[in-house]
Amino acid sequence: MNTARGFRRKREEHGLDQNELSQITGISKAMICYIEKGMRMPSLETVVAVVEALHCPVDELLDREVS
Repeated sequence: MNTARGFRRKREEHGLDQNELSQITGISKAMICYIEKGMRMPSLETVVAVVEALHCPVDELLDREVS
């Protein structure tokens, strides 16, 4: 599982930069940057906010393989 890669990939798939995702979700741009660099793990609230904003499954956002 590579959460940093998943967050960045899904954001870019939606054509958003970090600032735009921040505005949509209410998550600070700094936190989004930290998550995408692998410096911080997102809280459950952050994951839910991004999943709702990007309309994507949690597994895809977290770049998790589902068997």
